[in-house]
Amino acid sequence: MKLKNYQEDVVLRAIEIALEDDQELLRDEDFVNDVAAFVLNRVPPRYVMSERGFLRLALEHADEGQADESLANVIELMMLVNRGVELVRTRRPRVKAATVAAPVRVASDQPELALVHNYPQFIGRVVEASTGAPVYGAVVTMTVAGDALPAAHSGWENPYVTHELTRGHFSFWPQGTTHRDEQLDTVFGFSVAHPDFLPFSTSATIATKGAFRHDDTLLGADIVSLPPFMIARRAPGRGIA
Repeated sequence: MKLKNYQEDVVLRAIEIALEDDQELLRDEDFVNDVAAFVLNRVPPRYVMSERGFLRLALEHADEGQADESLANVIELMMLVNRGVELVRTRRPRVKAATVAAPVRVASDQPELALVHNYPQFIGRVVEASTGAPVYGAVVTMTVAGDALPAAHSGWENPYVTHELTRGHFSFWPQGTTHRDEQLDTVFGFSVAHPDFLPFSTSATIATKGAFRHDDTLLGADIVSLPPFMIARRAPGRGIA
């Protein structure tokens, strides 16, 4: 039996899912191939012997009760596919236009000597404290020093509204910053708002090491998996003041 990089099939299936509401783009073979190439260049190849039905098992195993790592891998892949779709769609009018990395915020007092501190991607979930059930329609905001952070790339929303499609999960990829120090600790604040639940807030401190350039890759090992945000339901008759 011939070896096959099963990531190719997984990525193509993920693109089908991402474009299921846009059949015109899904039928555009060049568009789909461009997105697939974008994604495959950013994920490690995985070789297996061809086997009927393996694709469905590989991609659609992320049901409730499966390992958190498996679900994170699928979410990571779908986020990367969605980003590829947006980038290819944006550059479509300009054939072979170069992809431009998102600008990095540079403090005015350190324009040239500052190192780039790339922030990782974050994945979390909003659940009801009493039942552990996912909460939909919750507005999750990521901040640093009280200010909402811009996204590293288009398609990464901040604030993020949880929904049923991702079972209450949310994700962020904040834009990096610059600093003269080689090591930097950044406190990320998270707040959750929902009309049926009490306000919730928490924080996470992330250590970064300065680099000389903006990093434009998604790596599973670097994703920060946040503990569930357990929010309490408001007492009956008590709305937002």
